[in-house]
Amino acid sequence: MSTAISRLEAGLGVRLLERSTRSLRLTEAGLMFLNDIAPLFSKLDDVADHLQGQLHAPLSGTLRIASPYEFASAHLTPIVMTIMAEHPALRIEIDVVTGQLDPRSSGHDLSFVITSQPLPDSGQMGKRLYTVTQGLFAAPSFLAGRRMPTHPQDLLQWPLLGTAASMPWRFTHPDGQSSEVNPPLRLQTANADLRRQAAIAGQGVCIMSHNFAKEAVAAGLLLPLLPEWQLMPLIATALIPNRSLLPGKTRLVLEGLAQRFSSLAS
Repeated sequence: MSTAISRLEAGLGVRLLERSTRSLRLTEAGLMFLNDIAPLFSKLDDVADHLQGQLHAPLSGTLRIASPYEFASAHLTPIVMTIMAEHPALRIEIDVVTGQLDPRSSGHDLSFVITSQPLPDSGQMGKRLYTVTQGLFAAPSFLAGRRMPTHPQDLLQWPLLGTAASMPWRFTHPDGQSSEVNPPLRLQTANADLRRQAAIAGQGVCIMSHNFAKEAVAAGLLLPLLPEWQLMPLIATALIPNRSLLPGKTRLVLEGLAQRFSSLAS
């Protein structure tokens, strides 16, 4: 390696490393050179991954994913198991996150975000996966002795269970009315199951997807509130570093998710 770097320095006519008996460090020219060539190595990795995918060859290297816990548990698990079985040389790292990450700076090949809020403009590619309707729910024990709300503003004095990312709660009505609620949350957590359990225990009004609440509603453990008012839906999006070529390992996950959501919808 030392000989190769010396040849490179001779060819460039500049010193890239400051050498001592105990350490090596980049010179200013070395740092500039590294910053300039780093994207080329990333491009080379993309070309290799893309070619492997086109040839349906076994994939290798590392697939790095960032995902909310519920999404990883419900949707990524079966896809990752299939990929691991078909590509034994491919390493997979899944980081559980609660907010949005930029795959370019975080080093992830894929980052999933589920939010009702607009995504910030960035250099990322965004692929919408599905849309989930949301509602408000509370336990019969919590509602006992309370007047049922007829307008979102009626919730301002009630304990609310939600996520920081979901605030404010924005409502629309078929007659054209709109309303916004943004009080302090009594329980703030990105864990949807924890919010559901707290609502069932009578600790307040919980925001969650209708699908996630349906079993508790069917069992009489939760009741829907303000059914005529619509909350902004949750949108699940896959964020991908904006590259000219889609790596084969990334394509496998996206294709697996597309097939999964297609089968769930049919």
